[in-house]
Amino acid sequence: MKKLPLSKQFIFVGIVVGVAMLTSFVLAFFAAAAAGRSGQPLPSPIIGLSLGVVAGAIYLGLAGNKRVALASGDARQAALAPVVDGTARLIVFRRGFVGKLAGVDVYLDGEVRTQLKSPRFAALTVEPGTHTLETKVQNKSSKPFAVEAVANTTAIVEIEVGLKQQVLVQRADDANLRTVLAGTPMVIA
Repeated sequence: MKKLPLSKQFIFVGIVVGVAMLTSFVLAFFAAAAAGRSGQPLPSPIIGLSLGVVAGAIYLGLAGNKRVALASGDARQAALAPVVDGTARLIVFRRGFVGKLAGVDVYLDGEVRTQLKSPRFAALTVEPGTHTLETKVQNKSSKPFAVEAVANTTAIVEIEVGLKQQVLVQRADDANLRTVLAGTPMVIA
């Protein structure tokens, strides 16, 4: 795994320590108020530390996200319209719950084109021919996926994110899928 920059390491430590201290203080305050003088022991600081580590892990999971602009409804409709100018269109989409908030970088022919959270899609205009699509999240890359782009057609590829890897699957270009994509936010790529 790639080493985090020093600034993100400080933020991680700050989150862990801050959440741990705040949680421990709140639990101790309520336990002391409820117990009065009964002599009950205060809650363990391990509870606060555990919550701090969880909050820090969430931060690390989302630290690689980039700010990506969403396209307008008109741009989304235009991207879903048939291609007639001799080029080809590649629609890459992501849906599902696993890793929903973590951004998946989409590489086309070795160049990063966009980042997708779930549910989102991107429409990429490409020249006819074979193109290589690859994704990367948290420095874990998918296997390269070859997509044949034919002039005046649209190829649709879904990113399926699992707990250990991402898998790229080509989907049939049908009316049901286009209906789903018409209601899905599109990112500008």
